[in-house]
Amino acid sequence: MAISRKKTIQKKPKAIGRPSKENGMNVKEALVQAGLELLGTTSLEDISLRKVAAKAGVSHVATYHHFENKHALFSALAEIGFQKYFETYQKELEKTDQDFKGRYRALGWTYFQFIMENRQFARIMFGGTGVDAKTHPTLLAVSRRTYRQLHEIIRMGQSLGHLEKGNTREKTLASWAMIHGIAMLFLEGRLQMKNDPKEMEKFIQTVTEYAYVGMKSV
Repeated sequence: MAISRKKTIQKKPKAIGRPSKENGMNVKEALVQAGLELLGTTSLEDISLRKVAAKAGVSHVATYHHFENKHALFSALAEIGFQKYFETYQKELEKTDQDFKGRYRALGWTYFQFIMENRQFARIMFGGTGVDAKTHPTLLAVSRRTYRQLHEIIRMGQSLGHLEKGNTREKTLASWAMIHGIAMLFLEGRLQMKNDPKEMEKFIQTVTEYAYVGMKSV
């Protein structure tokens, strides 16, 4: 009587560092997710591709199939940060009448609040970590949207007679400098946050108003 033997099929071992898919998430997505998680527990200076790979459960070599260095990974994280910022602004905008003043205030408060609540993200998104947006076209495109949003609000104010016409670009940059500057003063500890969130919001909106008042149409 012949005895049938089952053939044992041996799976080929995965090549070290070769991208693979597991649980519906590919290696790049896993690395980005690991990077996001490390943002909440580790300083930017201490984050390394090796730590990200370990967190993602992939080999250190695997990271170089997707990110040539830490700054390339930070670029991907910055893109997510900007998307998160735009979503936050949209929610804040829904609380207003969406007129010029409402939009201007909403953008100023959202910008400040986002930076204070996402300090690691902010450092990646707005400089200071060696990420050069010019070398990452996708990041450059999404980061420019921040400027365009404010530019459109300034143009709206000019068309409705709230702001003096002309020098739209200069007025946009002046507003951005005011909002970004006050956020950085708090971020670096030069100014201290107020305990009452409502009082803090009122303070930021008052500062934002000064930028608007200086551009008002006479």
